Parts: sequence; C-alpha cells; structure tokens
Amino acid sequence: MHLLRFCHFICAGGTLLLFLLSLSAIAQEPKVLTLEESIEIAKQSNLTVQTAEENLKAAEAQVRAALGGLLPRATASGNYTYFKDIQKSVIRADGGFGFPTPGGDMNEMQPPSGDNEADLIELEFGAHHNVQGTVNLTQPIFAWGRYYYGYQAAKFNYQATQRDVDAAYNQLRLDVSEAFYGALVAQEFVRVAQQSVSLVEEQLAIAEASFDAGAATNFDVLRAKVQLANAKSTLIRAENGVRTAKNAYKTVLNIPLIEDVTVKGTLEIPENHQMPALNLEDLIQQALENRPEVRRTQFNEQAAHKQIDIAKTRRLPDLGLFSNYQISQNERLTEMNRIWSVGFQINIPIFDGFATSAAVQQTESVLKQVQLGGDQVKVGVEFEVRGAYLNLLGAQTLIDVQREAVTQARESVRIANLQFKNGIITTVALTDTQLALTQAEVNRLQAYHDYVVGLSRLEKAVGQTLQ
Repeated sequence: MHLLRFCHFICAGGTLLLFLLSLSAIAQEPKVLTLEESIEIAKQSNLTVQTAEENLKAAEAQVRAALGGLLPRATASGNYTYFKDIQKSVIRADGGFGFPTPGGDMNEMQPPSGDNEADLIELEFGAHHNVQGTVNLTQPIFAWGRYYYGYQAAKFNYQATQRDVDAAYNQLRLDVSEAFYGALVAQEFVRVAQQSVSLVEEQLAIAEASFDAGAATNFDVLRAKVQLANAKSTLIRAENGVRTAKNAYKTVLNIPLIEDVTVKGTLEIPENHQMPALNLEDLIQQALENRPEVRRTQFNEQAAHKQIDIAKTRRLPDLGLFSNYQISQNERLTEMNRIWSVGFQINIPIFDGFATSAAVQQTESVLKQVQLGGDQVKVGVEFEVRGAYLNLLGAQTLIDVQREAVTQARESVRIANLQFKNGIITTVALTDTQLALTQAEVNRLQAYHDYVVGLSRLEKAVGQTLQ
C-alpha cells in the first residue's frame, strides 16, 4: 500500500516537473514578429509618434481656446465681510445732522452740553455681517474679425500638426522596415556562413581521405583546415551581426533589449517579379501632392496669413456688450438688494507706441519664413524621390545579375568538388570556387535587401503605397 502511494507520488511529481519544464521552454522561446506586426508594435510604443500625438492634442486644445473668444464670458464673484466695529454718527432730535442750517456758518456742530444731551440721537451706519454676490457677462460684438481669424489660425495649426503625425507614422514605417530587413538579412548571412562551413568541412573530409589513400598531400589537408577556420570566423562575425541588427530593431520598436525577439519574413524575390511601372515625373508630382510635410507647410502658410489679419485689427476700434447683476444682504435689511445693469463698450486705439505696426511686420516676416521653408521642403522632397527612384532601379538591375551569378557559382562548386575528388584540381582551386559561391550568395542577399528597403524608401518619399 505504501509502495503504491510512493509510486503515485513519484508519477505526480514527475508530471509536475515535466509541466514546469515545458512552461520554462515556452517562456524561453523567442517572440517571432512579421513586418506588419513590428509596425503595429512600434506605433503603440514609439516615442516620436507619442510626442507627435501629444502635440496634436495640444493643438486641438488651442482650437477650443480660440473658439472661446467668439463666445460670451460669464464670471461670478462673492464675498462675506464682518465688521467688528460699525461707524456711528449723532443727529439732533429735531432733525439736525451736524450740517449748517440755511444762512448759518460752516462750523462743526457744537458738542452737546449737559442741558441738551437728551436732544441727540446716536445712529450706526452699516452692519456687522455683510454678504455680496456679483455676476458679470461680456460679449464681443464687432472686432473686425479678430476673434474669428484667431479661431481659423488655430484650426490651420491643428491641421498642420495632423500632418506632423502623418509624417511621423511614415518615417516610423520606414525605420521599422529598415531595421526589420536589416535583422532579416543578418539572419540570412548566418545561413550562408553555415553553408560555407558545411562545404569546407566536406572539403576537409575529402582531403583527409585522399591523404590517407596517398592521393593527396598534407598541404591539401592544411589548406582545408585553414579554410575551415576562416569559414567559422565568418560565421561568428555573422552571428554577432545578427545580435547587433536585432538590438537596433528592438530599439526602433522601443522594446527591452534583453527580450528575445526574432523576425519572420523573406528576402526572396520571384524571378517573374516585375518592379511597378514608375515614371519619375509622376512620382515627384504625387509626392508634392501627398507628402504630409508639404501639406503641413501649406497649412502653416494659411495660419500665418490669419495672424497678419489679427495684427492689423489691433489698430481698429471694437465694440462689446456687458451686463452686471449684483446682490447684497446684511442683518439690518428686510429685503435683499438687487441691482442689474447692461451697456455697451467701445474701445478706440489712439496710440500704442507703434506696437501694432511692429506686430504686423513681425507676422509678415513669419509668413515669409514659412513660404521659404515650404520651398525648401519641396526641393527636399523632389531630391528624396529622385534618389529613392534611382536606387530602386539599381537594386532591380543587381537582382537579375546576382541571381545569375549564384546559379553559375553553385554549378562551379559542384564541378570543382567532382574534380577535386578525382584529383584533377587542387584545394586552392576548390577554395576559390567556394569563396566565389559565398560571395555571390552574400551579394544576392544584399541586392534583395537593397530592393525591398529601396521600395520602402520610395513609398515614404512619395507618401503612398506603390502598387
């Protein structure tokens, strides 16, 4: 009975241990991400995008604040005052109040004597507890469009900030694509280096077998060993390159560097793949129409025009409506005091020390700066499109060349291996063919990488996806 319990305990413990080990293995598996998944993660965590979105929220708040200038403003105030001592005064019983009688002198009232103190009355003016409340309402009626221009300027600024967010997303997509394909091509370089090590190990095995059979010299064996050591060194450098590329990739995504992440995708481009039919002039025109940077300068220019209009209205009169409602109460009143008033107010600028003229000149200078900046942006966009277009054409040409080079290099290695086995060529010739294959594989991968990254750069330069 005890033996059965012991066996049951061992089985349960073993099952639990296997379960924990499986969980540990799952936890240690790297997170595999595709390009689109990487872009979505970056959108949620990238600091540049978050900053642009916060700027957009601030611009939206500025629009609401500018709208407040067109709406009426109401303020309320209240106070409570306690007077410990109340002001007092004395009057005669016959109605005299210390003021001169008609035809009399402006002398002060004579102090009371013992004979006439009964003829004086002492009065208190005010109360100990006083409560007062006031409501004020103001509404601009006519200000030559000053407040409306401010509202329009805020809206244009908001739209310009929206373009900043779009530009941040476009740049982020390019940054993620470059980092993603950089990590992917680094992984492919490791695969090529591993293939090279396998080829050299096979060569070493053939050389050692030939040496044992007396068909080769020790030189061939030593040459193969040196080549194997070089191939392993290349593999180590490629593996280090993967770690560096992944760190750059994780930095763009703003995820911890200690997190184990790998990328999933392909650099292979089908032989029947055709680059989209592109016309350089059409691409430049699309970029000038679609790039958020260009649209941002246009909105900034419109906002600058409105700021000039605002500055010019400062030298003109404006008209406003005001209203006031006041209540007061103290312990001496039988009914609360209520006072209501309404009126119009006009402000006529006469001389402001030339401040308005200076403000107009300043806003006109800002407008000129915005226009010059817009011209610079357009020049930069055109330069970017031309560069991305030419690089993509070059990458497309290299793909065709390198694809053919890899095919020829593989066939050369196959023939060289047969010749080496038959003793027709030396290890030097075989090593040369293997090195040529490795270099061709690397060049082919680099051409694929340059093409997909070049296409991403051209799409970012144009401001839209190319079909």
